[in-house]
Amino acid sequence: MIAQQKLLETRKKKSTRKKPIVREKFPSKKAVYSKPVILKINFILAIALTVVVFLSMISYLGVISKENKIKNFHALTHKLNYENIELQNKVDYLKSFYAIDGKVQKIDFLKKADKVMEVKKRTSIPVMFKKNDFFDVTSVSGY
Repeated sequence: MIAQQKLLETRKKKSTRKKPIVREKFPSKKAVYSKPVILKINFILAIALTVVVFLSMISYLGVISKENKIKNFHALTHKLNYENIELQNKVDYLKSFYAIDGKVQKIDFLKKADKVMEVKKRTSIPVMFKKNDFFDVTSVSGY
C-alpha cells in the first residue's frame, strides 16, 4: 500500500505542471454576426433548399412521364414498321403477279382449241400388277 501511494504521488507530480506554457494574453473571440441574424439566414436557406428539392422532384416526374411517352411511341413505330414491311412484301408479290399476267395476255399463247377430239373409254387397266409373296433379300451383317 505504501508503494502504491508513492506511485500515485509521482504520477500526480508529473501530470500537473506548475507553470503555464503560454503566458501571453490573447483578445477574446468576438462573433462577427449575432445569433439571431445567423438563425434567420439558416431558416431562409432551409426554405430555399426545400423549394429547390420539391421543384427538382416535380421536374423529375415530368422527365419520367416524357420518357414513358417516348417509349410508347418507339414501340408503336416498330410495330408500324413491321406491318409496313409485311404489306410491302404483299404489294411486291401482287405487282409481280400482275406484271406476269399482263405479259401473258400480251403474248396470248393460251388459245382456244380449234376442234375437240373424242377418246373412247377404256375398260381394262393398262398396267397389270403382279403380286409376289416371296422377296429375295440378302441380309447385311451388322444390322
